[in-house]
Amino acid sequence: MSATEIAEIKCARWQQALDAAFKETGKSFADAASAPKGVGWKVAIAQTRRTTVAVPYRWIATTLQRGHPAAGRGDLSPRAWPSAD
Repeated sequence: MSATEIAEIKCARWQQALDAAFKETGKSFADAASAPKGVGWKVAIAQTRRTTVAVPYRWIATTLQRGHPAAGRGDLSPRAWPSAD
């Protein structure tokens, strides 16, 4: 299997996971385009997909329109998640 084929398979997996998240939350790509980049539901979707499907920061930033990948990395870090206390 070529690197291109592997990349296509990964991208399709990430897209399926994002589609499922939109369905679960009742949100859409249009909502992602119009909502602020740091709104809670976007962060929650990004965190969950990052940890469960290993979606890259760049893909998350582009697809959810969260700005520059490095800027969004901070709130997706497990250290930025709310404490269970």
